Amino acid sequence: MLKQILNKFLILNDVQAAIVIEENGEIIQSIKSGIVINEEIQNVIATIMLDSKKTAAQFGNASLSMVFIEFSDYFLILGPVMEEFYLVIIAKSTANIGQITYEMKKNQDAIVSLL
Repeated sequence: MLKQILNKFLILNDVQAAIVIEENGEIIQSIKSGIVINEEIQNVIATIMLDSKKTAAQFGNASLSMVFIEFSDYFLILGPVMEEFYLVIIAKSTANIGQITYEMKKNQDAIVSLL
């Protein structure tokens, strides 16, 4: 069932991967097209998650709603779905960021219900 929800992201133009991942870097479920998610990428994502939480703590424990990192050809959007679980979307730079973030918010409750 979780794969069906993640597939909603993969059908969006230029989305390469949709991943539900634990804070420790363990992938719960992923669906991808045209990209390999190896241990190095998992570790980078886990580091981003932990650093984001630490940064939020520096702002008086502000709640983290989304992290956006842009590279030359790709971007990564990370959003918490519940404590210690995150949704990560990796897309080409030509993807529609607004559409992706809308789908992330729209599908958050469905993802939570499956974790």
